[in-house]
Amino acid sequence: MGRPREFERDAVLDRALELFWQRGFDGTSMADLVEHLGIGRQSLYDTFGDKRAMYLEALDRYHATRASLPWEVLDQHPLRPGLRTLMTSMVDWLLESTHGRSCMLVAAAAERCPADAEVGARFCANTANIERHLRQRLERARAEGDLGRHHDPEALARFLTSTMYGLQLSAKGGLDRAALLQIVDVALSALG
Repeated sequence: MGRPREFERDAVLDRALELFWQRGFDGTSMADLVEHLGIGRQSLYDTFGDKRAMYLEALDRYHATRASLPWEVLDQHPLRPGLRTLMTSMVDWLLESTHGRSCMLVAAAAERCPADAEVGARFCANTANIERHLRQRLERARAEGDLGRHHDPEALARFLTSTMYGLQLSAKGGLDRAALLQIVDVALSALG
């Protein structure tokens, strides 16, 4: 009979997630994980497998616990003010972030894709979720007359999702709040 684990698996995974989020996959070694987590290398291998398996599990945990946007903002406001509030709050979060980071899935895709199909699949699933929320809200706005009938909700949802991803990379690259809000303004002008 093996020794019982001496750590809380989810708590360890959360701490590993933070390290991967801050440094990326390539910037985090197994030695970094051992030191940061305070757990022996063999215990980590026994529990999570190799570094990549731990990374993929951290991405799944991030998606399940932290990747959600405040969708209620879109439901509580007319379309344009709701989108502006959503995107402005994203800009504020990006600029206030302690590590100057973006969504972990966006960072993972930028670092690992297209070479890592499993990371790509996780990124695409997250993207599909964001696009679904936006498309549903855009369809509702069109049905209510708040968005022109000539607008394609699916294409607009893709455009707005890409804009939000671009905001994240632009903030990470150093653009200031005024420049990021200009991007928001131009994106919202596409709604007419």
